[in-house]
Amino acid sequence: MGSSAQLVLVGTNHTRAPLAVRERLAAHDHGRELLEHLTGSAAVAEAVGLSTCNRCELYMVGADADAMRAAAVEGLGRLSGHAAERLEPMLYVHDGEPAARHLFGVAGGLDSMVPGEAQILAQIREAYEAAYEWDTTGPVTNRLFHQALEAGKRVRHETAIGEGGASPASVAAELVAANLSARGVGSIAVANRDPDRAAALASRFGGRAVELTELRTAIAAASVVVASTASPEPLIGPGDVPPGRRVLIDLAVPRDIDPAVADVEGVSLHTIDDLESVVSRTISLRHGEADRARAIVAAQSSAFRDWMAALEVVPAITSLRAHAERIRVAELERVRPGDLSPAERDRLDALTQRIVNKLLHRPTVRLKELAAEDESGPYAEAVTELFGLAAGE
Repeated sequence: MGSSAQLVLVGTNHTRAPLAVRERLAAHDHGRELLEHLTGSAAVAEAVGLSTCNRCELYMVGADADAMRAAAVEGLGRLSGHAAERLEPMLYVHDGEPAARHLFGVAGGLDSMVPGEAQILAQIREAYEAAYEWDTTGPVTNRLFHQALEAGKRVRHETAIGEGGASPASVAAELVAANLSARGVGSIAVANRDPDRAAALASRFGGRAVELTELRTAIAAASVVVASTASPEPLIGPGDVPPGRRVLIDLAVPRDIDPAVADVEGVSLHTIDDLESVVSRTISLRHGEADRARAIVAAQSSAFRDWMAALEVVPAITSLRAHAERIRVAELERVRPGDLSPAERDRLDALTQRIVNKLLHRPTVRLKELAAEDESGPYAEAVTELFGLAAGE
């Protein structure tokens, strides 16, 4: 890729940053503010933010990769409450095709705690649609995220990587519920803002559904509490959990359970990060499916790289075609009105268009091919110089 349009990814995930940092970065109400701040700077022309349970990433397009990286670190630092020098070791940075390949891998479920997790594709779509609505996307990010969604769909349709539709939270929650049920726990209560979903899950394990208004009472009567919602703030605090021997498992990011609950006498509190090894051992991915998924991701990222490279020669191609069209039209206008009938003039117009198109077809194709091989620069410059396009001729 040339200097006119560079793609940069700056982000972190569950392998690089602790939960306390990730949940600050996952504050969705700051997403628009951050993207508009970035695209309002001179460094960033386009930006999309992706925030999930396990990652927070910024995809940016601009002319200066270093300036975009600095702007992203500064913005994420403000969001996380950490100075840049403390936050930077927790971040990863990818430029160009590796950034696209990373996103396509995320969309395909290859970068998840649970391989092939079902939720990630919907989260990518929501992140892109939000950025589009906020007017922080552009031609490159539009293409990037459309191809990412296509890559994710292909992986799910052409491989078995996503069988079961698992996500880290859903896997861990069902593991806990199934384990408790198998051990003969007397009663399982399920609370959900959607009563039908609560009833459906409760019925799978012989439990009962309760209203959210009954949550405090249900917690007080429970030995084990599993929390997994999309609430931006904790739903359970120290005052909701009476002292006593009980286990609380928080699968949400941001957390559903205030960390101070761990200080309540007799209470053991665990987060999604604590369950990572359990989930990883429980979900196994066949190597053949992973290889097929990676092949799809590689093909999609190569296609995106070629498209980005072609952007570098578009100005030269556009100028050359405009130059040829001006000459063609000027020569037609030299034919006197009486020399040709209207039908003959139309045929001559069509004939000259075909000649110009055929003459320019091969140079156009070849310039795009050279762009895909990162060799188009000198040729595009030569075309511009030979035809005087830089001077507007």
